[in-house]
Amino acid sequence: MPDRIKKQRFAALAVLLLVLFSYPLLSIADKNRMLAGFPMLYLYIFLAWAIGIYLLYRAAEKDNGKKGKEP
Repeated sequence: MPDRIKKQRFAALAVLLLVLFSYPLLSIADKNRMLAGFPMLYLYIFLAWAIGIYLLYRAAEKDNGKKGKEP
């Protein structure tokens, strides 16, 4: 994958993560409700963090289908 496209993906993911961790979305999850014994805010933060790491991993691993080939 060209470096330009990879940089654009990283920038888009950074913006997505900034939006997910901004006040308006955090305040939606900040309720006095519990799910499986955990506060909703903690679950929201953990899931957003885990999904962000997974998406960054997938974006960094793309290499144009050249797996297994020698350089």
